Amino acid sequence: MIVFFISNENIYASESLDKDKFSNYNDSLKEIMINNILIVGNDRTKEKIILRELAFEKGQVYVDNTLDQNIQTSKTNLLKLPLFNYVTIEKVYLTDELVDIYIIVEERWFTWPEIAIINNERNFNTWWETKDFSKLDYRFSIKKHNVLGLNHLIKFGLSLGFTREFWLQYDNVFLDKKQKHYLGIWASMFYQNQAFYITYKNKRQTFTSSDKNALEGKELELYYTYRPGFNNKHRFSIAYREQTADDSLVSLNNNYLGKTNTKLSYLELTYRFTHDNRNNRGYPTRGSWFKTEFMQQGMGLPESNGLSIFSIYSTYKKYYQIAGKFYGANSISIKKTFNEYEVYYLKKGLGYRNYLRGYEYYVIDGQDYFLLKSNLKYNLFPTNIVQLNFMPIKKFKKLHFAIYLNAHFDIGYVNDKYQDINYMNNFTNSLQYSGGIGIDLATYYDRVFRLEYSVTKTGETGFFIHFMAPI
Repeated sequence: MIVFFISNENIYASESLDKDKFSNYNDSLKEIMINNILIVGNDRTKEKIILRELAFEKGQVYVDNTLDQNIQTSKTNLLKLPLFNYVTIEKVYLTDELVDIYIIVEERWFTWPEIAIINNERNFNTWWETKDFSKLDYRFSIKKHNVLGLNHLIKFGLSLGFTREFWLQYDNVFLDKKQKHYLGIWASMFYQNQAFYITYKNKRQTFTSSDKNALEGKELELYYTYRPGFNNKHRFSIAYREQTADDSLVSLNNNYLGKTNTKLSYLELTYRFTHDNRNNRGYPTRGSWFKTEFMQQGMGLPESNGLSIFSIYSTYKKYYQIAGKFYGANSISIKKTFNEYEVYYLKKGLGYRNYLRGYEYYVIDGQDYFLLKSNLKYNLFPTNIVQLNFMPIKKFKKLHFAIYLNAHFDIGYVNDKYQDINYMNNFTNSLQYSGGIGIDLATYYDRVFRLEYSVTKTGETGFFIHFMAPI
C-alpha cells in the first residue's frame, strides 16, 4: 500500500515542567496519598478521557511500590489509545506521605486527509507478483481521531478503481460518564467491474464484466461495546449485508453466492470478546492478547435463500522477553464453521486476515483451520528518539524507532469439506508449514515495516514485504 498524507491541522505547543522537582523515595512500603492529578499537553483531549485510563485516583492512599506499578499500568493504557505518541507520569512529593501526580502527554496528529493507492489483493506481495494496476483502488478519505476531544473516530471517503465505494464510520461514542458503554455505526456501498470468483491452484481467479458490474453490495452495521475495566471489551453487533453478482460470474461458479443465486441478502449477528494486556498496540514485546468471536450469518429464512452459517473464531497471542535483547512471540488461531451449503463469497480460510508466512501468494480456502505462528526476535537497535528539526509540523518532529532481527516458523491446516479436486487446490486438507528470517522496523503512529525471507513446505522461497507486526 502506498499512502500520501496531507493536512492543514493547527499546531499546538506543550507546556513544559521543571523535572528537577521530581524525586524518588526508596521506602517501597510507605503509604502515600495522592493530593492531586495534573495533566499537561492535552491540547485537544478532554481530561476525563485520560482519567478513565488511570489505575489510581485522587485522594486515595497507596503503598509506594503499588503506586509505582499502577503508574506503569496507567502509562501503558494511555499509550494503547490512538491519541498520544509519548506519555510521562511522574510523582512530585509534597511531604513524605503526600504527592502530586503529573501526567505529561504529547498528542498525535488527529486529522488525516488521505490520498491513497490501495491494493485489492490480499497483501502487497500478491499484487507485486502481477503488478496489475486494474487491481488498485484510488482512495480519497478523511479520518479524524479524537473528535470533540472525546476519542471519537469518524471516517468517510470515496474509492475509485477496482472497487468504487463510499463508506462512513462513526465509532467509540460513549454513553455514560464512566465510559464503559460505547456505540458505533458503519455504512458502505460498493461496485466492482472485477471480482474474484474461484480459487484454482491455490490462487484466486478474476472475472471481468464488460457491460455491467461484476459485483455490488450494501452494508450497514450497528455495534455496541462494553468495556468494564482496562483490558476487556465485549462487542455486540448487528449488520445487514447485501451482494448482487453478474449472472455470467455465477455461471462460472454456481456456489459464488450459494445455490446459483445472483443475489444474497442477510442479517449478521456477532459477539466478540477481546482481552488486551500488551505493552504496546503497534509492536508489542510483552504481554498477551486474546480474541474470541461468535458469528451467525443469515437466519435460515427464505428471504436470504436459507442462508445459515455459524462460525467460531479464537486467537491468542503471547509476547515475552527471553533474556537481554532476545524476545519471543507465539500465537494460535482456530476457526470452526457450521454450514449446510457452500457460499464461496463468504468462505475464508488462510491467506486472508490470517496467513502462513511464505504463502503470501496463495489462499487456502476452507471452513475450518488452525494456525500456529512463532517468532524469535533480537533487538538490534533499541528504541531511539530522534529530533527532526527540519520538519515544519511539531507533532512530527520527534521520531522514535526500533529495529529487530527475527526468525519465524508457522504451521497450519485448513479443512474444506467442499473441496473439488478439479481445481487442484492441493494446500487444502493438508498440513502446511514454513520458516524464515526477517527484519522489522517499528516506529511512531503504530507504523511497522517488515522485510522477510521465507521457505515453504514445498521448498518455494521468496522475499516478502509487510506493513504490520508479524504476530
